[in-house]
Amino acid sequence: MTYTLDFRWQIVSLIHVYDIDCDFLSDVFGPKRRTIHRWYEIFRERGLVEENNQVPPIRTSSWPEEVLARVGEYCKSRPTFYLEDLKEMLKREFPVLTTISLSNICRALNFDLRLTRKVIAKAAREAAPAEIRHYEAQLRAIYSFPEQLVFIDELSKDGRHAYRRYTRSKKGMKAAVKLPCSGGKELSVLAALNFTGFVAWESIRGTFTRHEFHEAFCKMIIPKLNPWPFPNSIVIMDNAKMYMYRELENAVHQTGARLLFLPSYAPELNPIEACFGRLQRWIQRNANLMFPLYPELVLEVAMRKCTRESEDGAIGAYAHCGYKPYGIEESAFDQHASDNCNDEF
Repeated sequence: MTYTLDFRWQIVSLIHVYDIDCDFLSDVFGPKRRTIHRWYEIFRERGLVEENNQVPPIRTSSWPEEVLARVGEYCKSRPTFYLEDLKEMLKREFPVLTTISLSNICRALNFDLRLTRKVIAKAAREAAPAEIRHYEAQLRAIYSFPEQLVFIDELSKDGRHAYRRYTRSKKGMKAAVKLPCSGGKELSVLAALNFTGFVAWESIRGTFTRHEFHEAFCKMIIPKLNPWPFPNSIVIMDNAKMYMYRELENAVHQTGARLLFLPSYAPELNPIEACFGRLQRWIQRNANLMFPLYPELVLEVAMRKCTRESEDGAIGAYAHCGYKPYGIEESAFDQHASDNCNDEF
């Protein structure tokens, strides 16, 4: 069956502008799902919906340069805009411009300005570049190799974190699995990570008080520390108020180790966050049914196994955060600082 170009443009606009699923459009309008998908791929590649053997040149919006420049400024200042908002702005500021249909706006964004539609990568705006630079300067003065670093953080889990997120079902049918609504009692974990993986941890039911935290820290983590500049001699923690008290600083300094606090809202500089993700995936894969019943026992095994299944332990997570064997990777810290200094597309 042959479909008109107007019909194809309507289908493509519904996908690109309103993010409507291809299966739904196929059920409502008739074309097969793979046909609709093909139209959309052609649009993304060439800005057209015609199908022919000869690849035509990419069609652009044919807008004047000053209009494109204004649209670029608008997109930068309002990165989460709706196309309808952009259309209203064009009507208001360029009343003589007539080619402002949604399809033409899409062509301008995709092919004139090279701006594609993406899922937002969220970054905390509160992270101050000055704090990142200060932390980098403090660490650079004492850092020689990643084996020196020990990262400390807390994690809270309940039974729901062990449930697997994916299953299989027949095409067109929902995948439903009966699961309890209650996740059971919450389990809090205080963990220490070095380049080999998790090296110390303590768990309790509920949440840590400062007294419980200090007792667990002195019992499980202090014995693992060494005088600087030996391995396990630089302790790095979040700058949460719960961790910033004199007794904790004295306990670390009495071992000869150094203590640093991460900048506010900068989890991308903490490799333990990635290793907590490994921990959750290990539990989901290997103990998803046992964890809600025996969380402490499962955790004892999972903390040992999750970061030691790969040969590099946690070195990959360290390197990703900028802690390299030859020193601190300045470009990684530059990227973190600039991400929090400028609004990105």
